[in-house]
Amino acid sequence: MMDLLKEDVDKLLSYNTKQQVEILDRWLGLTNIGIQLGIMLYVGLYIFGMRSGYLLYEQARGVATTSVYGDVLAVASGQTEPRYFNADDLVYPPLENGNIFIATKVEISHEERGVCEDVTMVCETVEDCSKPPKKASWTPECMPTGFCKEPSWCLYGDPAEKYSLDVGHFQVWIRTAIQFYKLNLLLPEDKRQTFGSAALYPTPKLYGGPAGDNSIEDFNTFLVTDLLNMCVPPVRIEEVSELGAAIEIQFNYDCNVGKDAADCKPVIKARRIDAVLDQHNIGYAFSYPLYDDDDKNKRQLYSVRGLRFYVRTSGIGEKTDISIIILMLSTAVALLGFAPVFTDLLMIYTFKLKKKYYARKYEHSQDFSDIPIAADEASDDEEEEEDFG
Repeated sequence: MMDLLKEDVDKLLSYNTKQQVEILDRWLGLTNIGIQLGIMLYVGLYIFGMRSGYLLYEQARGVATTSVYGDVLAVASGQTEPRYFNADDLVYPPLENGNIFIATKVEISHEERGVCEDVTMVCETVEDCSKPPKKASWTPECMPTGFCKEPSWCLYGDPAEKYSLDVGHFQVWIRTAIQFYKLNLLLPEDKRQTFGSAALYPTPKLYGGPAGDNSIEDFNTFLVTDLLNMCVPPVRIEEVSELGAAIEIQFNYDCNVGKDAADCKPVIKARRIDAVLDQHNIGYAFSYPLYDDDDKNKRQLYSVRGLRFYVRTSGIGEKTDISIIILMLSTAVALLGFAPVFTDLLMIYTFKLKKKYYARKYEHSQDFSDIPIAADEASDDEEEEEDFG
């Protein structure tokens, strides 16, 4: 501490500055200017022009609701009388958030509780079957067909009714909506808004957008065949009516929250996903029972195949933001500071006169390691005497 108080104030509070060397060479000057212009063009054209660097973004997920309209007459195999089906019969479950299922094949079996071959219990020996409780009136068996004979739902009465249904003309009503909460908070309360597809009916003809995508223009009702044709490659109803299919439909919004909501139309993209999930077990199928109110030991089993549509809503909101503009301009100014660094590297390592540039850029002191220690101390004493005069 005492040594610090004895220190010369001018030396203690000295100011260090960098010495700037001006090299008179037009090519070096043009190189520096060229690098600066390149940085400014990158920021101006690419960042602000192509990438819209003045915008603040928010990614969000929306909601969707659906309804199905249509009816069809079908004749079961081995019968002559047609049976009427409407959308309520072929859409299961009848109400679901965004997703829908439309049956293309329906098989109705009449079953009752009993002891018979259980097609859900595969066996090689009787040990693979269920073990009966004590005092049970039945004994498990492994049948030659490879299934266990045990208590199960057994077929009775007439053979199963099998219907093939042409649902390509069914109409699917889809309503989507999305809101960008964070960006809305930056707007006045009276200008906050929700974006969504128009609720009009019936549907006009689809049209292709400039990029080949299908867009919405004042409608939100589609034929089943329209939704299948949106897939890449398009899916034909004849190809999927036998085994069914799972289709994902995406409503993608790209909206400027500062503009009118009517100007933001979602882009529809569709793809088949059942073949992606399992290439060896394509299609979509499930079963559900309807129990007899008079006899709880009897039921009708509906085994259905059809089209499963997964409707998804997502989007990116954008808004011009002053803080983002200031950040980008600050970045541009920082990048301009690299122009002399790049020019120095080119000057020293690539230019023809790099050795002369190097000699004027750097000043090398004498090699202090060759000076004896005693002579070095004497030199320091002489310097101190000169400082104190």
